[in-house]
Amino acid sequence: MLLSHFPWLSAIVALPLLSMGAAWLARSPRQAFAVGISGASIQLILVIRLLWNFRLDTAEFQWVEQIPVTPFLSYHLGVDGVGILFLGLTSLLTLLVILYGEIVHERPAGVYVASVFAFEAVLSGLFLSIDLLEFWIVCALELIPGGFILHRWGTAQGRTLALRRYLQDMSGGLLLTLAAILIVGWHHASVTGDWSFALADLLATPLSSKRQSMVFVLIFYGLAVRMAFFPFHAWLPNVAQHGPLATLCVYLVGVKAGIYALLRFALPLLPAAAHEWKRFIVAIAVVGMFYGALLALMQINLRRLLAFAAVSHSAMLVIGVFCLNLDGMRGSLLLAINFGVAAAALLFVTGVLYRCTGTSQLPRLGGMFDALPLLGLTFFLAALTTMAMPGTPGFDAAHLILESAIETHHWGLAVAIAIGNVASAAFLLWAFQRAFLARRRDRNIHPESIRLSLTELTLTGTLCALMLGVGFYSKPWLEIVDATLSELARQISQPLAHG
Repeated sequence: MLLSHFPWLSAIVALPLLSMGAAWLARSPRQAFAVGISGASIQLILVIRLLWNFRLDTAEFQWVEQIPVTPFLSYHLGVDGVGILFLGLTSLLTLLVILYGEIVHERPAGVYVASVFAFEAVLSGLFLSIDLLEFWIVCALELIPGGFILHRWGTAQGRTLALRRYLQDMSGGLLLTLAAILIVGWHHASVTGDWSFALADLLATPLSSKRQSMVFVLIFYGLAVRMAFFPFHAWLPNVAQHGPLATLCVYLVGVKAGIYALLRFALPLLPAAAHEWKRFIVAIAVVGMFYGALLALMQINLRRLLAFAAVSHSAMLVIGVFCLNLDGMRGSLLLAINFGVAAAALLFVTGVLYRCTGTSQLPRLGGMFDALPLLGLTFFLAALTTMAMPGTPGFDAAHLILESAIETHHWGLAVAIAIGNVASAAFLLWAFQRAFLARRRDRNIHPESIRLSLTELTLTGTLCALMLGVGFYSKPWLEIVDATLSELARQISQPLAHG
């Protein structure tokens, strides 16, 4: 009985903060990484416990905790079928990021592990917040560990430019989002006489269609920066090229916080505006999907190639969301989680290649598969996952999006998505061929002398198992999200205009 009243969600937010302090005080790299692996493992177990006890028959938030902080702001946490999958992905990626840091000997180790836990704490709070202003505050706090990691572990020649672009673009997106949140809160206060940003309170006082449209434009373009959605993606190639691959990039590319925010806040609060703007957004997404694929094919730096791949994939996720029906949202959410694992695998492989060869330039690589077959297999499987090949996690999700596109838009959109998948196959398989199968031109690189450590073998093997395991049986994940997304689909199926 005591466990049923335990503040599980607060524990999930607090544990990374406690682990961060312990890692910062660690006296040696070995001790710091031991703290990191232990803390991340316990966090993952806590999230698995939530998944195991998660009720599938309700769309209500579960394990809700609320403490008033000010007259207009509450410490308000809860988790539903959308947030719990993102929470699980964040916990899994944190453990992998810390293992990667041990592989590449990130120093100072205590600061590195503490920074990773700071990022995890922020993301955990983001996916658990059900107060809109609290959500924005947590999003703003993300800039602190993100900027610090980029400054501390970015490449010497380009990190200043990358940091400035990252902070400028993210801050601009946050300001637009804040403006939208304040308008929604002001409307609630004008109707009820009390300021509140709790999601349930805001849903009870819907905006008029005209005001919804203005707020939607602000909040969508604010979130588009975080999603690296075309044409608000300019920060990502710089961060990918000059930032630490398997820390900042894994969190920013692998954890689709913008997609989560659309599903959790934008669509329920602004259903009429979502219907009004859906065709325009889908048209921009189609352009972005091909733009990202084309720019990826033009890259000779593997880091920048993966950044433009993320732009293309984000566009496909947005198309799924703005089908505005159950299958489209199911497909987009499932694909966002699958892309998270696949993106982590691609970035980890690129990081290990850089550690082994000192370069991420494709013309200098080549012939790596014979020496590093498991690394090549991991890259290949991750590429197939992003291409939605049968047997990979992306297959079921992509088909849900295709069916929804035909149902709600036009068969031409489904054809465009399919061609976009072919383009995805082109640039990822081209990168695989250049890095692992082509004849090596740089004679200063000797892949035959490279040996992967036990940790590297374990990490790559785990990623391969995850991608294959989830791909062959995606039904449990769909069951987790069905109740929440069914309720969301019901809310936006008949948007009402309120005066």
